[in-house]
Amino acid sequence: MTPSLQLPRLAKSLFWAVLLVALAIAAFSVARPIHAQTPEPVFTESEAQTIDRMLMCPVCPAETIDQAQVEISRQMRQIVREMLGEGKDREEILDFFVERYGKDILAAPPKSGANLVAWLMPAAGVIAALVAAFFILRSMTRNVGAPGAPAKNTDAGLTPYLQLVDRHLDMARGGGGSPEARDPRPGNSGDKA
Repeated sequence: MTPSLQLPRLAKSLFWAVLLVALAIAAFSVARPIHAQTPEPVFTESEAQTIDRMLMCPVCPAETIDQAQVEISRQMRQIVREMLGEGKDREEILDFFVERYGKDILAAPPKSGANLVAWLMPAAGVIAALVAAFFILRSMTRNVGAPGAPAKNTDAGLTPYLQLVDRHLDMARGGGGSPEARDPRPGNSGDKA
């Protein structure tokens, strides 16, 4: 072989080798994204979804923007993600939407001012109910005597009235008894003068 014929073969082989390397590099770069061009997100999707659940949809009644499927909710979700990508925190994002839509855009009332009553009343109601139940149960257990035992009469002035009640009960049950038992008037012992 002559040296002049080997040069084109060498160039041809070199051409194919360079072409194969270029194709391999292109295939590798397509299969794997280049990190220098796509920055790593500075937030998690769960963080964005948490904020989505804190904002009400301005056009859908009683739905947050993570539930609503209208265009404005989609746009608001996108704004939340863009602001998180810019490094803004939750309070800054919520303040941004409050400035544009008012405090009604928040799913829960803020824990300050008059709204603090809305947060404290349920807890105060539960505590008051527990305290009332405690005192009611305590008073019920204090006054319980032996079962079936008559209550002690501490006031002697009540005796005539209790006898009158006993007579009424006896008559209502159909009991006969003595004539003074039939006449429920106090002081009437059946003796006629």
